[in-house]
Amino acid sequence: MKRTKYYIATAVYFILCAFAVIFAEIKLSQKTENNRVAFMNRMTKQIYETGSTDVSSFFSDFKKEDIPSEIHVYYSDAGSSLPMYFGNGNNTYIWTLKDPEGNVTGFVEYGFDPLSASKIILPVIMSVILFAIPLVLYFIYVDRSILRPFREFSEYPEKLSRGLTMDGVPETKNRMFGKYVWGMNMLNDKLDSDRKEIDRLLYDRKKFISTLAHGIKTPVANIKLYSEAIETGLYRGGNPDSKDSEIARKISRNADEIAELVSGILNDPGALKNSISVKVEDFYLEDVRKRITEEFENRLKVACIPFEAEISGNPLVRSDIALITRCLTQLMENAIKYGDGTGIKIRLYRQDDITFFSVTNNGATLGEGEIPYVFNCYFRGSNAADKEGSGIGLYEAKSVAKALGGDMMMKGHEKTTEVIMYVPDAG
Repeated sequence: MKRTKYYIATAVYFILCAFAVIFAEIKLSQKTENNRVAFMNRMTKQIYETGSTDVSSFFSDFKKEDIPSEIHVYYSDAGSSLPMYFGNGNNTYIWTLKDPEGNVTGFVEYGFDPLSASKIILPVIMSVILFAIPLVLYFIYVDRSILRPFREFSEYPEKLSRGLTMDGVPETKNRMFGKYVWGMNMLNDKLDSDRKEIDRLLYDRKKFISTLAHGIKTPVANIKLYSEAIETGLYRGGNPDSKDSEIARKISRNADEIAELVSGILNDPGALKNSISVKVEDFYLEDVRKRITEEFENRLKVACIPFEAEISGNPLVRSDIALITRCLTQLMENAIKYGDGTGIKIRLYRQDDITFFSVTNNGATLGEGEIPYVFNCYFRGSNAADKEGSGIGLYEAKSVAKALGGDMMMKGHEKTTEVIMYVPDAG
């Protein structure tokens, strides 16, 4: 849009220059015409009075272009109704000679050189063109060196805010953006480092809580057992004391509350995670494919990993494109990390009102017994022993899919692993 404004401004500038040239020519032509009429009036009077066509006496009063290059005098005794003067359109004018009684005695033909106003048109146009060339070149420079790179760079803050993984802002030869690129890459590295540290701390905290919860279960069970024994008077030979029984029941109730809290922590590994905010909008499936391709195509080329992004049609989808892109980004990261580098394929298609996103990678697969647990928080498969990670990525991706009303599943084939996410249209 901004580029169009620059082009419109250039076109308006040329139009104004053209009007200025036309206006200047008209004004100069009118002035020259008036001067010529004044000269012919005085010259005709001189010819009638003296018969002389000498123009030397007029040099001080008129410019060169106002004085004719040719003067021819024709005498006639016959009356005539010729006008006082007229131009034939070729810088030639004819004036009549009249006696005091108004009778026509002849006529004078004046031939002028072309109006000087026409001589300035070409220089003016050339001046405009010479001025416009650097102006156009400047606009092209601004568009290519400033506006276009800035439009590309403007996507990165949004990606950082969504927590998407990036390879870094591409380097540019333009020194104007050198410091910006350096700063953005440093920010990306810092955020990536912080995300890893947060994942590690969350893992350590969850591990600590899980260990503590498991450790509490046995003592709580023993406390409950002892309280029941006291309540029934087991230690008094089967004769319970009312006060002891009352205290034992209170202890048992507290033990039940602790056991319920522990069970809740163990059964909900994501209880400590933040809620997911969904922003519904309409978009085309091609928009998702384009985002993923732009994000990973260059990276996979550098890594020499074959990549294919297949889309079936281009239906309109109503969901949260940012969250869908976030999920697919996580699946692509896993495909790169755990694949063998011989190929990654992503498929996007739609059936009825449900959109499917499939990411398939070649390489080591999980055993059938592990697949049901891959989406559990902090679970890491047998193929992740030598890989960096915390076991949170797939859990978060599945949580996002569920927040969008869909789900995620994994299929293990002989030499490939396929993760499928399906998302229905939002109501």
